[in-house]
Amino acid sequence: MTKIFVLTFMILITTNLVSANGGDQRLVEKGKYFINLSRAPFTPHVGVKTSFVASFFDVATNRLISENLIVRVRISKLGDIPKGNFIFDQENIMVKGGVLEFPYTFSEAVLHEIFFDFAFASNPERVYNVPDFLMDVQNKEPQLNINRFIIWFMLSSILGVALGFVFGFWVGKRRA
Repeated sequence: MTKIFVLTFMILITTNLVSANGGDQRLVEKGKYFINLSRAPFTPHVGVKTSFVASFFDVATNRLISENLIVRVRISKLGDIPKGNFIFDQENIMVKGGVLEFPYTFSEAVLHEIFFDFAFASNPERVYNVPDFLMDVQNKEPQLNINRFIIWFMLSSILGVALGFVFGFWVGKRRA
């Protein structure tokens, strides 16, 4: 009985934890550099601030790039690149320690592309272009009605306790 309860509890908790955040990776310069783009929440929603963290790694050392970087971040809707339309374009961002944090709030539920270009501060003429990251922005999630949640939780708890007693009573009679 205890094993079933623990297993059920772990399944319920794990499903909430795995949806917290996530990221994508891109290799640059034939595998010389590695860019990881993490975001929270994992699936961006219209009107909700998404926090991004871009980490720049040197593959040879398997460490964050310690040298200062000059980064450009651009965001566009999928298909707007040939027109040169960007909904976000920020240049000359100084990145220290190989980590860039930035928030962005999307205004439309469409596929977006995020582009990073970077150069070392010691050699700003040599620009590395990172392959784009695709973001599937969804419509705003409906607000959770807390009263319905509380009622559902209480009814589920009562049902679970009742089934536990019935199951325990049934197992006890079988063994006797």
